[in-house]
Amino acid sequence: MKLKSIIILAFCFLISYSGIAQINKISEELKAKIDSTYTSLLKKNKVTGTSIAIVDNGEIVYATGYGFSDLENEKKADANTIYGIGSITKAFTALSVMQLQEQEKLKVTNSIKDYLVDLDIENPFNDGNQIYINDILSHTSGLPSDILNGFFVDNPPSISWAIEELNKQRMISPRQYTWAYSNVSYGLLGELISKVSGVTYADYLKQNIFTPLNMTSSSIGYELSNTSKTYDGKKQTKEPSIRDEAAGFMSSNVIDMSNFITMLISDGSFNTKQIIAPNSLAEMEKDQLTNVLLASPFAYGYALFSDSIKIKNIKKNDSTVVSLIGHGGDTDAFHADFEYIPELKVGAVILTNSVNGGSINSASKLLKIYLENSKNMEVDLDYSAPISYKGTTPKDDEILGKYNLAYLIIDVKDENKIKFKQGPAKIILEKKSNSNNYSTKAWVFGIIPIKLKDQEFKFEKLNNEIYIKQSYLTTNNEIYLGKKKTSNLPIPESWKSMYGKYELTGEIYECKDCLENDVSDLKVTVSEKDGVLNVRMKSKSYLSGTFYFDVISDTSAVLGGIGRATGDVARILENGNLYYSGFEFSKTK
Repeated sequence: MKLKSIIILAFCFLISYSGIAQINKISEELKAKIDSTYTSLLKKNKVTGTSIAIVDNGEIVYATGYGFSDLENEKKADANTIYGIGSITKAFTALSVMQLQEQEKLKVTNSIKDYLVDLDIENPFNDGNQIYINDILSHTSGLPSDILNGFFVDNPPSISWAIEELNKQRMISPRQYTWAYSNVSYGLLGELISKVSGVTYADYLKQNIFTPLNMTSSSIGYELSNTSKTYDGKKQTKEPSIRDEAAGFMSSNVIDMSNFITMLISDGSFNTKQIIAPNSLAEMEKDQLTNVLLASPFAYGYALFSDSIKIKNIKKNDSTVVSLIGHGGDTDAFHADFEYIPELKVGAVILTNSVNGGSINSASKLLKIYLENSKNMEVDLDYSAPISYKGTTPKDDEILGKYNLAYLIIDVKDENKIKFKQGPAKIILEKKSNSNNYSTKAWVFGIIPIKLKDQEFKFEKLNNEIYIKQSYLTTNNEIYLGKKKTSNLPIPESWKSMYGKYELTGEIYECKDCLENDVSDLKVTVSEKDGVLNVRMKSKSYLSGTFYFDVISDTSAVLGGIGRATGDVARILENGNLYYSGFEFSKTK
């Protein structure tokens, strides 16, 4: 009798576990609509597999998968399938930091240098020479975006190595100057979490987030048995490891992520357990960019983007603006997104396993389908709240001069018509009548026209500096691209002696069999163009193209532009080699 009971219990457990493969508490009509939508999207975009889930008022109302997690063995993707979630990891890192603040083990208003005493990056700006934790959380610290060597590789170096490399860099901007997304800075937060908690970053997440949220299929890395394979079309690919674990090396499934969303829409609680205090969660969701000098066209808290969308109740015929909060994540082939609406207590997550998965992984569009077909609502995802920019319109003659945008140089010689080249494209900006905006015309090879109807350019004066911005007409968003060069000093002889071709030397971290991240063939050519240092990088990997650096000393030059992946420093080392982002290059000719 006892053995029979055990067998029955085991059988019930198997039924319960296998049932997680799909949860369905929505109407058959809505289920059919969602299924047909994503089945069609997978086929159209050549995505091998995806999983989705919808949460409503703390309950998973739909969770399922489409396509395959293992195409070769015809294993279907389902709600249990595990995927890499990329930069969504940052939300778990930020949550951990806020928990540790509640435990009085750190303060986010303190400098991270108080805890990571080996961090000693050069800071040329007059802002106190501190790197505040809350600024790192909101990507406004001024730290570089990445240390490229060793980031996506087979066997990553330690975060201690990354700190040593950061110490060879310099801050790219003053604090609170602009929003500049930074993976390496979140890597530092992972080390901070480990230092003050006394356990590894992975163990901290397991003990303080995964276990209390019943996230049994979540981990750091891609080692769990139900982890999906990755694909480019029908070809299986290889996912590299990620050095900055706290920035993007977590894996999970839609069931676990639904538990995370449930906690977020429940003021930080889950199954009577308070994971984070409501005031700490509110600080994570709060827009931290209001005091940043260069305004951003979006709101960002601590690893949470926030957008305003308009919801119309059809029965009541009234509309209200609500917050759409979440974060996306992208590696080579894993693409992920989660979004939630606190006012409606709903959320959604979508995870994919293919290079093309980024084309379908919009959790907001999944939420739109759900709300419009189950709540009798109309959802306007394109609604945008007005943004206040702090600058003024410069005089015509003030905009004349050179602008280094990192990937191109714009030399404004005529305030009414601006001409420049970007690769094979010839671009002309013409000032509009009765407007300070510039319309855009472009031709490839000078003969093939390109339509750029949604894009215009404009100039702004702020703190006596002139900025060039790109404007998007449909959303009224503006993005800072670069600022006018205030110094046109000649390039010194020390840099002129560096002109020539280079190849990698020293320590190189490899990613074998992953073409996108294999930089072993990286070659560099240093030259001069129009008084600007021209660095051409050539590789089969992502790290390829021509970039423009402003020389700031006999041994240092700074990549132009504003925001992510700009402002990085290149240096002439004492041994005569060239250094950039963790790479060392020796001259070949």
